[in-house]
Amino acid sequence: KILGYGHDYRTGVVYSTNRRIWEHDRAFLEKLKKMTSIGIDMETATIFIVGHYNVIARGALLLVSDVPLTPEGVKTEESDLQVTKNWADSHLKIGIDAMTEIGEKGEKIKHFMY
Repeated sequence: KILGYGHDYRTGVVYSTNRRIWEHDRAFLEKLKKMTSIGIDMETATIFIVGHYNVIARGALLLVSDVPLTPEGVKTEESDLQVTKNWADSHLKIGIDAMTEIGEKGEKIKHFMY
């Protein structure tokens, strides 16, 4: 679905945490590199842990809003407004369309094991 809208995407390990100010912790950054994490998510951790515990299928279509490991990538109020303005509607439409199609037609789900 994403490609059909002319956008690209990545799949991989996204580290979910509620930890703040992790950007300056070298040991934590090394841990992320060893895990080959492609991103950090601070919003969906609860959905994933509860789903895992209760054996409920779960997934997420995440919209990357910042790249905090680069100085120009740190989120600001202004950059957050721009991301929302430029991407939120499209992102939501893609997610709804994808889930509707999966619900109607089914799709072989590929599980990433680590």
